[in-house]
Amino acid sequence: MRENNHARFVADTILLMTGLAAIRLRALVAFLLAMLIAVQPLFAFSTPLSEEAIREAYFLGQRNDQKTSDFLKLYTHSFPLPDKGPYISEIHLLTPYAQIVSESSRHSVGYSAQQAAADYHGRGHTLLLQVRIELTLTYTYDDAVRTANDTAAELNRQLYPEDFWHAFQFKFSQEEKMFEPRAILADPIEGAASPSDRGPTLRGTIVSLEFEAEPVEPGIVH
Repeated sequence: MRENNHARFVADTILLMTGLAAIRLRALVAFLLAMLIAVQPLFAFSTPLSEEAIREAYFLGQRNDQKTSDFLKLYTHSFPLPDKGPYISEIHLLTPYAQIVSESSRHSVGYSAQQAAADYHGRGHTLLLQVRIELTLTYTYDDAVRTANDTAAELNRQLYPEDFWHAFQFKFSQEEKMFEPRAILADPIEGAASPSDRGPTLRGTIVSLEFEAEPVEPGIVH
């Protein structure tokens, strides 16, 4: 089944900080008010993708042209830099179909339609929520270290500076039904050190939350 404009839902994903984070809640107010992601075309998640749909998504990703870019933009929302605190710069909410397009677009050489199908069946029929969190002038590497240390003490486990994201809570729900991620991964964002840096090159992190797609219906998601 193709993704089209006959079935739509609006994703309203909310991030909240725990009390452990050394960040004031008011720094997130603008972010919370801006969380409504643009309406994006989706189809019912109860049916796994057909082989035809997988191939279609694969070839759309392989194009790597404006059509590919325009399609993936439907699943991305960017936010303005806040006055204070960490920068939640982007959120991606990828359907099973969109994940294939995205993965295919990142592997333009040596990546076959057969491999795309194998990857889809391997990870299963999932939704992928990705949140990009960046350090800022008002939420620096030192703040990330402090946040990670405070959270580590609360959780009684070792955390590193790039694990500061553990102080965030990610909630995904629909009609008062909460969905628990089956997996949470994080990839640090690193950049070249500048003369003013004291060594660390951590610039933020991308947190990826994977959910089973079947229980989610086209509709409002929080």
